[in-house]
Amino acid sequence: MSEQKQTISIDSYLQSELGKLKYENIILKAQFDNVVSQNNELQQKVQELENKLIESKEVNGTKEPKI
Repeated sequence: MSEQKQTISIDSYLQSELGKLKYENIILKAQFDNVVSQNNELQQKVQELENKLIESKEVNGTKEPKI
């Protein structure tokens, strides 16, 4: 009977820990998705700024310096 109680307490402990890990995983996934979204927005803004810079150089008749 004592073995059965130990098994039950271990099972409930594991279930509790798995529940915590699943919850933590959900939070990390949401944070990751948010960071990916922010990164995509920043990449788009960088691209827009690069395009504006190229356009302004074309309008002013200047070329980018050769490296």
